[in-house]
Amino acid sequence: MKTYRFLKRDIRLGIMNRSYLLIVAAIFSFVMVQNCSDAIHSLKEIKWMWSNGTVMDYFLFSVQGKAFYRFDPKQSFQLPILWFVFQIGISYFIAYYAEKDYTDNGVNAILAGRSRSSWWISKIIWCILSVVLYYFVAFISNTLLALYHGATLSLNVSSDFFQAQFGYNMRFVTRGDFILIGVIVPIAVTIAICLVQLLLSFIISPVTSFALICGIYVLSAYYTAWFLPGSFTMWLRSSYFDENGLNPLSGLVIAAFLSISVCVIGREYFVSRDII
Repeated sequence: MKTYRFLKRDIRLGIMNRSYLLIVAAIFSFVMVQNCSDAIHSLKEIKWMWSNGTVMDYFLFSVQGKAFYRFDPKQSFQLPILWFVFQIGISYFIAYYAEKDYTDNGVNAILAGRSRSSWWISKIIWCILSVVLYYFVAFISNTLLALYHGATLSLNVSSDFFQAQFGYNMRFVTRGDFILIGVIVPIAVTIAICLVQLLLSFIISPVTSFALICGIYVLSAYYTAWFLPGSFTMWLRSSYFDENGLNPLSGLVIAAFLSISVCVIGREYFVSRDII
């Protein structure tokens, strides 16, 4: 019950009162849906595909990220701006609320609730809900805009579209695989990254922790490595797409490890911290 009371307050102040920041997800979806629609229209013009695609086509196109960057002295590196904006959008959403709430009201709230653990668990749940809501807004916006462009309301993918856009090997990737690498793994990894940011915002500062997460995303775009978890949020970096890619199951393991570690370390940090 203590956690529930804390959580109700966090949902009201940390999500509902700041819901305007979710517009980043909607704007991202608008731009990516338009790009996907243009791609489908071009393929229809050359008779490569006949349908208008599905809403899943549009969503997966939106969250594709960027393929491996292989160093080439003749070609400069270009940060995938839209992917970067989408990812740091949620990091900014959760960047300042928790620490500010602790600074302004933490002492009174924790003393009134008589449980530091419940206060911390509430912040963990708030962070997870924020990430899920952010992706949900992106998916709903993407779906509505895709339907406007004539897409079919289906979670199936159009094989002809994906083969044309991403290569012949896409025909071996099933719908379940796409849901894993394009939905489940990115959400799980984003949650883990945001939880790390949440804990660091108390240990160092919200500004510094946000800057560190931005740096991790930049490095993740440049390098593809398991220790740069941002790579797992781009399904084009998956081993299901590229044989040299990252195993999505490894992403789930890393996400689980980071999330559990943050929960445990954060609890010990607040239990032993002098709040008076």
